[in-house]
Amino acid sequence: MDLKNLNAGQSKAITYTDGPLLILAGPGSGKTLTITEKVIHLIDSGMLPEKILALTFSEKAAGEMQERIEKNIGYGRGITVSTFHSFCNNIIREFSFDLGINSGAKLISKKHSNIWGIRNIDSFGFESINIPLSPYDLIDSLLEGVSQLQDHLVLSSDIHGYVESQLSSGAELADDKIDTLLKLQDLARFYEHYRQYKHNNGFLDYDDMISMACRLLESNNVVRNKVKSRYDYLLVDEFQDTNYSQLYLVNLLADGSNLTCVADDDQCIYRFRGAYLSNIRQLQEYYQNLEKIALGVNYRSTSQIVELSRQLIGFNPEREDKEILSANGSGSKVKVVRAPDDASEAEWVASEVNRLVTEEGLEPKDIYILTRKRADGRKFSDALRKYLLPVEYVGALQLNQFPIIQEAIAYMQLVADPFNNGVAFARIFGREGLSEHNLQRINVLARRLSREDATQGDGIYSVLLHHLADTGVTQEPLVRSFVRRVEELISYKKSHRPSDTVKHLLMDATDIYHSQLHEDTPQSRKNIRILNSLVGMVEDLELVDGGSEFEAVVEHLDLVFNLDIEDGESTDDNTVKVMTIHQSKGKEAKVVFVCDMAAKHLPLQHTRKKFTVPAELAKGVQRDADEKVLHVEEERRLAYVAMTRAKEKLYLVFPEIYEGNKRGVKPSEFLEQIDYAKNPLVEFIEAPLCEERCEVVEDSNLKRKRDEFERLVRIYTNQGQLKQAVESLVVVAQIRELELKGNLQAFDVSDFLRVSPMPPAELEALVDGRLPPLVDKDMRFSASAIRMYEDCPLKFKYAYVLRIPTPQKTFFQVGTDVHSVFEQMSRLKMQGEVADISKAKKLLNGTWNPYVFDSKTQEQQEYSRMQKMLDFWVGFEKSNPNETVEVEEGFDLNLDGARFGGYIDRLDRTPDGDFIVIDYKTNKTPYTKNQLKEDVQIAVYCLAVKEKYGKLPMQAGHMYVNPDIAELRLVDVSEEGVETVAGRIKEMAGRIMGEDFEVREEPNCRFCDYKGICDRN
Repeated sequence: MDLKNLNAGQSKAITYTDGPLLILAGPGSGKTLTITEKVIHLIDSGMLPEKILALTFSEKAAGEMQERIEKNIGYGRGITVSTFHSFCNNIIREFSFDLGINSGAKLISKKHSNIWGIRNIDSFGFESINIPLSPYDLIDSLLEGVSQLQDHLVLSSDIHGYVESQLSSGAELADDKIDTLLKLQDLARFYEHYRQYKHNNGFLDYDDMISMACRLLESNNVVRNKVKSRYDYLLVDEFQDTNYSQLYLVNLLADGSNLTCVADDDQCIYRFRGAYLSNIRQLQEYYQNLEKIALGVNYRSTSQIVELSRQLIGFNPEREDKEILSANGSGSKVKVVRAPDDASEAEWVASEVNRLVTEEGLEPKDIYILTRKRADGRKFSDALRKYLLPVEYVGALQLNQFPIIQEAIAYMQLVADPFNNGVAFARIFGREGLSEHNLQRINVLARRLSREDATQGDGIYSVLLHHLADTGVTQEPLVRSFVRRVEELISYKKSHRPSDTVKHLLMDATDIYHSQLHEDTPQSRKNIRILNSLVGMVEDLELVDGGSEFEAVVEHLDLVFNLDIEDGESTDDNTVKVMTIHQSKGKEAKVVFVCDMAAKHLPLQHTRKKFTVPAELAKGVQRDADEKVLHVEEERRLAYVAMTRAKEKLYLVFPEIYEGNKRGVKPSEFLEQIDYAKNPLVEFIEAPLCEERCEVVEDSNLKRKRDEFERLVRIYTNQGQLKQAVESLVVVAQIRELELKGNLQAFDVSDFLRVSPMPPAELEALVDGRLPPLVDKDMRFSASAIRMYEDCPLKFKYAYVLRIPTPQKTFFQVGTDVHSVFEQMSRLKMQGEVADISKAKKLLNGTWNPYVFDSKTQEQQEYSRMQKMLDFWVGFEKSNPNETVEVEEGFDLNLDGARFGGYIDRLDRTPDGDFIVIDYKTNKTPYTKNQLKEDVQIAVYCLAVKEKYGKLPMQAGHMYVNPDIAELRLVDVSEEGVETVAGRIKEMAGRIMGEDFEVREEPNCRFCDYKGICDRN
């Protein structure tokens, strides 16, 4: 072996075999080369290749190591290079009899575990944990808690014993300590149910692989000796990312002298999945003769980047002593860029990337844009597209973010329940090319049928089957063809498994799959992978239930839509990579932009985990430090990892304010720590203000842009916006030119638009009259409708113009019951009867419908919450000096020709004769007083009172009956304030009549009933 081209640290690490070794390998220090050369050295020294075991953390890393070894020495095939999980899984399968499990145990995914947890939530016997309306986050936290316990090799019985000893110790415990212990007891109950479920069904999860292998090797010396005898040397890569159970496994396998671990404590960034920086110290406790060798030369980055990164990471305490020097010269200064806002930040970065590509000759693939959270990368991806730069948005995504999945799910919903899926019908009809006017005609008749006969559901399917001719639709053949396909699928599902039905839907009954196969582009291939993930999820649902009905599978698909699915590693395509810092680990680029280096973005704000392993049960060396301090240290390591991805140029970018925030944001404390304004290694830049916010689009490649504009051509054509349709068609043509030739030099817009139009006489013969407006000229508005328009005009269109039905929600049922009981109690009081709690509870029992809830536990919790609402209301009434004069009072109001109608929950009159408007609310988030003064609903109610009683109410507001708030919040009413809001209302009514239905994106879009068909999606 030739050591001439290796530095002193590398040579020493490669040849050292006198005991356990820890190689401290900083960024760009040639770690993989060193490991490979060490394997070669061991073999050259006489060790058999098959006696060497190398453990890594990912299949990709294992494959790369195996490939490099084979390439260099030609006989690496005998070496075992494996991930921790694969290695342990092989042990479990080999010694399944000793473990008492089936050798064919099936590995289940996190999605499977989440589905099982949600589907069985009533069976866990929780005594302290409250089950929320949407239990997804709770189950996710419970599974994370179980994972942490398994990381520490803690059993459910250990938790029960710990809790019981704490509660019976005789020591005085604070209330929050008792609450934590009782919740920990509930976690142990869940843990045991989960273990039993897996055992009874022959399942394993990823944590089981490590913990079961550890327990087997620990308890069975015969098995342990047999496994250990196979290997004479053990190498562990990325040791800083190990958790306690993985460290313990290494200790069970190694004899001390035959161990090399490679780590960089400054790159430990996976605490969220159980990685413990203290494992390095634990290794030193296991092996007192542990040798440490630092690889101190960075062959990746310039000295400016290396030094500035070192200054930042130096703020972390208790680091391993190592000095990193650059082998690449000084290079240019690190640029710190301050932008006026986040839109300007994205625009500046995109402009600079464009300059680097067009003026400095860099390839797009030479550039990374890194953010702490994946969502923060979106604005940069969108900004780059404005410059027609190829961009790849890398990382975990949620399944329902993909348009092709939204279409597939819409079909599945129709097949599962065609009588109650108006939104799904609307989405698929849009895909099929049905015009909005025809959709409106179908929905109007459907609504009438639904009112006349509740058994017809939302009425749409009945219209399609039996009354289509009565609608007057002008695309009847298209509709009938579609209905035939739905009927065929409904028939098919009756005799097939859900997963088979989904495959038939995707591949035979629709063109969803075929269209992607025909495209054969990077995006279409990604879509096929995503569709396969959907089928996999359906198979998981089948597995949980032992064979579900199709309807049950579709009903519970939303349980897994919040789960992230990995979109795979970044490709080698010539694209700018936009990714999270975590996803950039192990990668490098000539130019790196670390963006959103602002407070609460990097570092992220610390959030306390719902469940943690008690210190008394935690294994290994534990740092005695506050969790918030440990969090900031890890975030600092993340920033260090991000900065050290850069080879030649590094940009650290932050905005002064984010959209939607009234207050500015401070620079990241990490920027302050490197004294960015005065640091001689830094060039400080002020980015200009960007006047236009970049359009937000989910995927970020040329094909996705073409798909979007092709869709816009259809939408604009259906909506009669022909100028916009032509403009979109031109963009489609330009993108196709780019795809074919890589530039637009030969594209001539005038030549493209040179067409032979149909003769006017022929056109006039086809014209049957102009399309009528979608909005009824006599439309009657409500305060809630105007509020919805103010939130999102397009949502208003779907709900009040196209009248697309939406599913009933549990909290709507609770709100309806609250209003009903309060109304009846108020009327009894107005009649002179006493408003006591027994009457209120009797009325509640008469209106309560337990069947609208997803689980018995949820129903019981909501019923208990409702009783507390009644207690608050009765208590309020006993001390209320005012007289209730009206409840659920109807009104009809005319505002400059716009008619408003509705009902006021309650109108009270004070002893002085003034009025108070009260609107009941069951939500948990109260309005501020300013929000109440500007609220459309409150203003309309006040105007209605004035019209009837001749004067405005003295006060108006909300009674929050939710037990978490339980208060009456009122504001003084003024003529000027009401008129100001009325002006807004009139302006919005005018825009509605003008059919101005622009989509308005906001954080709550993901909760919208219409997100599946929204133009923005």
